[in-house]
Amino acid sequence: MHVGPSIIETEVLLAGVKENVGFTSPEFIEAMGNALRGVRKVMGADNTYQPFIIPGSGTAAMESVTSLLRKGDRVLVVSNGVFGDRWEAILRKYPLEVKVLRAGPGDAVSEAEILREMEGGKYKMITMTHVETSTGVKMPVGEVSRKLRDHVEIITVDGVASVGGEEVKAREWGVDIYLTASQKALGCPPGAGILVLSERATNTISTQSVAGYFLDLGNWLQVMRNMEEGRGGYFATLPVHLVFSISKALEMIEEEGLENRFRRHALVAGTIRAGVEGMGKRVVAKRGLYSNTVTGVEVERVNPSDVLKTTISGGLELAPGVHPALKYFRIGHMGWINPNDAISTIAVVERTLSKLGEPVKVGEGLRSAQEFLSANS
Repeated sequence: MHVGPSIIETEVLLAGVKENVGFTSPEFIEAMGNALRGVRKVMGADNTYQPFIIPGSGTAAMESVTSLLRKGDRVLVVSNGVFGDRWEAILRKYPLEVKVLRAGPGDAVSEAEILREMEGGKYKMITMTHVETSTGVKMPVGEVSRKLRDHVEIITVDGVASVGGEEVKAREWGVDIYLTASQKALGCPPGAGILVLSERATNTISTQSVAGYFLDLGNWLQVMRNMEEGRGGYFATLPVHLVFSISKALEMIEEEGLENRFRRHALVAGTIRAGVEGMGKRVVAKRGLYSNTVTGVEVERVNPSDVLKTTISGGLELAPGVHPALKYFRIGHMGWINPNDAISTIAVVERTLSKLGEPVKVGEGLRSAQEFLSANS
């Protein structure tokens, strides 16, 4: 129950077990084409959007958006936590004008604040984080994006901790760039940054951009187009075996159905939150900002690292808290998780906290989780 890599289905792992398969082989080109088309579906994008699967990670996907920016362009960063702040760290490496709006721990920057800033200054791009992995805060990017559409050229959303576990409608919401990583809610091994770009965004890719070389999407564009058309292409070596796993995962996601997948994630997330609150602990994200994929749990007396050491010795891996203003740990519930995973997680967490001396209502967390699950499944 880590926040990433998430639990991976055996079928997804085995799909990547191939011998002597190169990036020009018909088998790989077919898998890559299927994966690119699957990315559009899970992102809520249509055929006007260009999908990319590039070597790297979510951070690589984030940095690749510099392919659309030129020297002196103004970018507004909306940060709800540590990974929102990462946008600033990336963009300040380039000759750009960067302004940051920040929320307090467990909160989200308000729509009103974003609109005020947008109306007061001309920005080329805005970046937002759908689910802030450091706190589990989910931002209503669909509502915000619709209202921003006439105020900014490029709307970019980090969906690293949302795509595959939360509803994403890039086209309907008017988002130009939606990005994610392979190892989160898509339930694949790590190693790929994944994006879709609107026609507007694709046409903004420029040889005059501030981007470097490897993460310049202009260098990857024709490769992606070739692969989807069933032809080979090369700029740099793609993560061949991982692409087979991504293709399989997206096939399985389609078989499950996106709406069913979102309901499953919501059910598991609700069960975990009910258990956390039932045992007397506080969820980091404020009510109304809960995500389907990550829950932060605040503690009072115990050292969060001791919690992680104790749970992992019992076979349950959780994630450390990374927000410097909070004393907490994180539960990841994304990908191929199910309600039984939620119940066992709450049981282990409740027992562990009690053993370590954290004040908890022993048995109440598990009872609350079971009651929530019974009432909602």
